[in-house]
Amino acid sequence: MSDTNQRIEITVSSEGAVSIKTSGFTGSSCRDATKAIEKAMGVVGTESLLPEFHTGTQASERLRQGS
Repeated sequence: MSDTNQRIEITVSSEGAVSIKTSGFTGSSCRDATKAIEKAMGVVGTESLLPEFHTGTQASERLRQGS
């Protein structure tokens, strides 16, 4: 069942760096939600897990950046 408050935000800088930020996901479900996007875009880079990721609440967020 999907939550209507779940969001995936994709930003591409003028230099071509891509960042993906999720919100409203529980725990690691944000990784599942962005897996196909990352594969399609060829995003490879660092992953920064925000504190909400570890709480298991609906406020989990994730930022992944690649250039």
